[in-house]
Amino acid sequence: MPDAPRVGGITPFLKVAALADHAGLMLAPHFAMELHVHLAACYTREPWVEHFEWLEPLFNEKLETRDGRMIVPTRPGLGLTLSDRVAGWTAQASEVGGRA
Repeated sequence: MPDAPRVGGITPFLKVAALADHAGLMLAPHFAMELHVHLAACYTREPWVEHFEWLEPLFNEKLETRDGRMIVPTRPGLGLTLSDRVAGWTAQASEVGGRA
């Protein structure tokens, strides 16, 4: 049950998926379906995804489901924008690569 955020992101997840495919294994990620719905759409051995509503307040958009299936967003990128509420949950802010 690899999860992209836990294995280092999309590229490491795709490497895990390639290894699983080579071994004939199914994948069943169960965290951050807003991200995994895209990965499941491109990996034939990921027959299901789980969705937890507790992440919904992070985003302005919600995953669309129809007939028991998640619909891959057609919006740019991952199809999500962060909610304004996220700023209130920020413990610390840092700027990386700022100009001198």
